[in-house]
Amino acid sequence: MISDGIQAEEGIAVNIIWDKILFVAAQGTLDSRRTQLMMDRVLSKILDNGARAVILDILGVSVIDTAVANHLIKMGQATRLMGCEMVISGISPEIAQTMVHLGVDLGNTTTSSTIKDALQVALTKTGHEIKPIERVRSE
Repeated sequence: MISDGIQAEEGIAVNIIWDKILFVAAQGTLDSRRTQLMMDRVLSKILDNGARAVILDILGVSVIDTAVANHLIKMGQATRLMGCEMVISGISPEIAQTMVHLGVDLGNTTTSSTIKDALQVALTKTGHEIKPIERVRSE
């Protein structure tokens, strides 16, 4: 039987959502071990796929402490060293207040409040854009 901790770790999926763009949705409680596993998986996927941007959505995270915030900063630094930009989305008002209270500075890591905004940032960083399809009117 698999323990709850291992099941939680296995729930960290790194997905390709666009050409050279990765997406990670962090859910539940993040601790140092889970964030280290997340970083390992993200860096491995960057190497495997040549990703240029990764969106880390933390909307489903209820609590962040100093250790986890530091892991997120290190993940941003490590992705940059591999030529990939990390965008953190879904920062709730509670998480934002906690990070400010803890004195956490995400440095050069880009943040956005929504996945939509994060995707726009990632698309721009990878040289892509989404445009509406012009439809031909029939007469």
